[in-house]
Formats: sequence, C-alpha cells, structure tokens
Amino acid sequence: LQGISRIDLSKKQSRVRLPSEIAIRQQMPTFKIDLPSFDLVDTIPLPLPHVADDWGVAQLFRFLKPEYICSILKLLLVERSLLVVGHSSEVVTSCICALLQLVKPFQWASNWLPLLPLDMIDFVSS
Repeated sequence: LQGISRIDLSKKQSRVRLPSEIAIRQQMPTFKIDLPSFDLVDTIPLPLPHVADDWGVAQLFRFLKPEYICSILKLLLVERSLLVVGHSSEVVTSCICALLQLVKPFQWASNWLPLLPLDMIDFVSS
C-alpha cells in the first residue's frame, strides 16, 4: 500500500484496541511438531493455511499489479475466457486457483484447465 501515507480515524475508531498476536495464538488450537532428528520442536496455529487462499493470493499480488488483478476479476465475473501463461507451473496453477477463490461467492461456470501441456496449445484456439 504505497499510496497510503495516513489514515484518518474517528475518535471512536481510534479507541478500538486490537488483541495482541500472543493472545490470539493462545486462544487458537495448535498442532505440535516434534522432529528430534532435525532438532525441531514447534507449534503451528490451526487451521493450517490453504494454498489457494493464502499462498496463491500472495503470488498473484507478487506478479501482477492490483489494477490488472481487478481487470482479470472483471473478466471472470462476466464469464470471459482467460489464458494465463508463466514460466513456473506451480505459480500459474496457484494464481489461477486464487483467482477462482477471489470471485466467490460466484463460481466459474465454464471449462477450467489449471495446467495445459505445451503440445496441447492448439486446444486453446478451438
């Protein structure tokens, strides 16, 4: 958020206190990891992040400007075809899954191919 330099809050809004991260982590259920061979003992808050929701959206914003993401979402909402091309199949797939998550509560009603092999590229023009 580079364009935001200051946020104006009302008196009522400025009195709201957010809970600390420590308090939140204590209330959440956790999963304990104990790997003595790697000298690793840690706890992870549950539920674990979902790839399409968290990592995919992060990748989406990493590779595309927000105005491009808004344009893509507009295209998806009016059910226009979309072809996403990239060098990494993992990143392309996670970004496509994230786009489908971002259009919720709507659902993509047409064909959805998260990954298309290069030898099937003629399928796109049909």
